[in-house]
Amino acid sequence: MSFLHFIFAENLKNMTTDLQHKIEKIINRNPQANDWEITSQLKQLLYEIDLQNHTDREIQNITDVVAQNIHLLKGETDKVNFIKTGFDDFDTRFGGFHLGEFVVVGARPGMGKTQLLVNLSLNISLTHPVLFVTLDLAEFLLTSRFISSVSEIPAEKILMHKLNEEEKEKISTIGGEFTKRQLFLHDCGNSSIAALKANCEKQIRENGIQVIIVDYLQRLSYYKQRNKRELEINYICRELKNMANEHNVCVIASSQLSREVERRSGWKRPLLTDLRDSGAIEQEADKVLFIYRPEYYGFSVFEDDTPAYGLAEIMVQKNRIGDLGVFRLWMDKNCLNFRNNKNKITFSSNRLRELELEELEKEAFQYLTEVIPY
Repeated sequence: MSFLHFIFAENLKNMTTDLQHKIEKIINRNPQANDWEITSQLKQLLYEIDLQNHTDREIQNITDVVAQNIHLLKGETDKVNFIKTGFDDFDTRFGGFHLGEFVVVGARPGMGKTQLLVNLSLNISLTHPVLFVTLDLAEFLLTSRFISSVSEIPAEKILMHKLNEEEKEKISTIGGEFTKRQLFLHDCGNSSIAALKANCEKQIRENGIQVIIVDYLQRLSYYKQRNKRELEINYICRELKNMANEHNVCVIASSQLSREVERRSGWKRPLLTDLRDSGAIEQEADKVLFIYRPEYYGFSVFEDDTPAYGLAEIMVQKNRIGDLGVFRLWMDKNCLNFRNNKNKITFSSNRLRELELEELEKEAFQYLTEVIPY
């Protein structure tokens, strides 16, 4: 019997009969379960009980609702909720991020999802407290990314301890850059959504966290649906969206894309349907951003003949409060930093749709040439 088995067995007598039965069921379901598994299930139980006990919000008269939101209608409240990302084209054209939003950043492996999140957290933490939750990288690896971004020293040199004297001196002086930021890191060993929410809510209370970055979505789990991945991701997305709404925080989560992108002919631009494991990611998200780098697929130019070297496109495929379209960022090959593109090349939502249709037309043509003989 584990330590947690013993502790809860000793305290069951102080609980209600219904709660006793539920806790006993969790504990006795598998006597060999470790403390991590039991803790995750108990946290989930307490969360569900809290939802059952939650009273519905009162119905309000439309006059009162309009009066309460008059500052928003004037644009004053929106300034308070606005989160500047540090990427000028995105902030001015697409509205940046806002408190209460659930944002998904999707890309295939190797496109730079984690590094974009690192750059976002460094930029945002200058004005808003940020919690960066990593489910993918160990704390040392992630910290090296942050040091590389701020110092502009290649991450591999930091990881391999191959710094020259000048670089060592530079590293020793960058501490002040981090004191300017309200940034907290959490290397989440427990991947359950219940544990994640509990940790995030604690940080919201204790450190006033306003932006939560999760890297990455598919690493999270929900024990009740472990054999049904689509249902599991559906639940996780709803919980992340609920957390953003309930606590008025911005939740930004990275997501893997399916291999359909790689099988696609032509430019291999990601689509909303490429979000991996569940349509709930697209449904629950307020914004969906994709990272696309033509260089990754061997293309030397974009469709408009702009050289692709060192450039990444950020595709805004869903935006509940603003435009859709594409903007480009410089990507530093040494430190993998994303930076503002001085040329400020952007595409409208119409152009984005045109690009999608071109991809679909190419796929249809390829299919017809393979199926219908001449």
